[in-house]
Amino acid sequence: MEGQLLGGRYRLVRQLGEGGMGEVWEARDETLDRQVAVKVISLLAGGESRGDDARARFLREARITARLQHPYIVSVHDLGESDTQRGTVPFLVMELVRGEGLDVKLREGSVDLAEAARWGAQICDALGDAHAHGIMHRDIKPSNILVTPSGTVKVLDFGVARAADPYATADRLTQTGFIVGTPPYMAPEQARGHPEPRSDLYALGCLLFELVTGRLPFQAPDSVGYLTAHLSQQPPAPSSVAAGVPEAWDAVLLRLLRKDPTKRYASAADAAQALRRLADAPKPVPAATAPLAEAWPSSSPGGPSPRKPVAPRSWIAIAIWFLITLVAATVTAANIDGAYDGRDVASGAGAVAIVTVGLIVWFAVEARPGWQARVALPLRFLPPALLFCAYAMVVASAAADDSIDWGYWLLPGGISTLTLAGLLAMAAALTSRTERRRRGIGYALVGVNAVAVLGSSTQLVSGSRVGFQYVGFVQPQWVPLAVGVSAIALYCTREITTRRAGSASGSRRTPPSTTTRAGSPRSSR
Repeated sequence: MEGQLLGGRYRLVRQLGEGGMGEVWEARDETLDRQVAVKVISLLAGGESRGDDARARFLREARITARLQHPYIVSVHDLGESDTQRGTVPFLVMELVRGEGLDVKLREGSVDLAEAARWGAQICDALGDAHAHGIMHRDIKPSNILVTPSGTVKVLDFGVARAADPYATADRLTQTGFIVGTPPYMAPEQARGHPEPRSDLYALGCLLFELVTGRLPFQAPDSVGYLTAHLSQQPPAPSSVAAGVPEAWDAVLLRLLRKDPTKRYASAADAAQALRRLADAPKPVPAATAPLAEAWPSSSPGGPSPRKPVAPRSWIAIAIWFLITLVAATVTAANIDGAYDGRDVASGAGAVAIVTVGLIVWFAVEARPGWQARVALPLRFLPPALLFCAYAMVVASAAADDSIDWGYWLLPGGISTLTLAGLLAMAAALTSRTERRRRGIGYALVGVNAVAVLGSSTQLVSGSRVGFQYVGFVQPQWVPLAVGVSAIALYCTREITTRRAGSASGSRRTPPSTTTRAGSPRSSR
């Protein structure tokens, strides 16, 4: 569909997402010359009379939801129908929001309690505005919540799940045995076919429970299991599931997750007020550091405040800073080149300045969990890039020698350089979602590089050339060898870390939205 023009106005540029309901595209509004998001509801494609009725009802309900104008709700600009290869298809045109879904945040594990409370309060503000207009969401879940770069949320798809259900009727969703929503987040009354505004608050309770504990309140193998749990089981207290969750969260989340809607918060505004109190609450002292804090003498009135223990990672950062500073001072004092022109002093002072700035940035990031999430991605690529830069600088300086045997270099040296670069790229790209095939490529690159390390080590010890190794003409010869060993160690460390992260987040992955009949899930996103 790329390049297709919908409604004679919206040119599809690139696909942003896909699900059972349809696809979301970035598109160009050729009338107003702006970028928009277009949701193509392929679930309702077709030309038969039943499909025509479903599309007409979808457009009616979409017009109602388009009335919502709120800072935390994605605005609907336009809607219509267009002829495609699959038949006539309805589509929604929305504002294009740059950001990450909460499902991505969950996989990254980068959500702290204050952020979760603020986002929850903003979602409540959006729900309150929608409920005031007589509109329920019916499908609150992580993938329907976007977090913008400024840190605010945007709620997607108000009423779209119900509107896109071809079997729903105006008066009763379960008249044909269908329910609309996502089972892991579905309120008991919604599972029975009687949703109400406070059903959205229950779904929000499930979402927030997952944000602060890393897992859903109920665990089940399938949709029927989730629905049964929502109907019959009591949720555990969040503080009993994850260490470090204050008891104040228990009261808020367990009230949102009450089976009886009348025992939940009376309105989204009340829930927002409770969540903002959580957001403004002082950070709890982690259990692991509490005994250390008590070991310091308490301050007397008017005296200095007690010192805070330094985290182990901070001690490591300080040790690295001290080591580099000591090395720089030693090199400066030794005056390697024997010339008293200030270059050694300048180099040493520059090295100390760089690591000092790095240490300051480290402490600033450690003190702000939101910053940690923002720098997590670039930091993943930094070690491989630095390793390869070190290798490339040494090779480039050695390659300037005219006596190089390029016939020897181009074959084994070139291949080993490419495999080294490939291994570093794979190490940087590894995530908990990396599929088995890409991991297999990484293992193969580890094997090839291990052979090159063995060859380089043999030459370094024996002084004779071997068939396959890292660049043999580099001096000192241990530099490419050290880079190769470091690259293998980096990949293996990342592999272990990402596999553990994938296992830990296995229970947190959000199942697709469903329109369910007789317990059979159907994706609606």
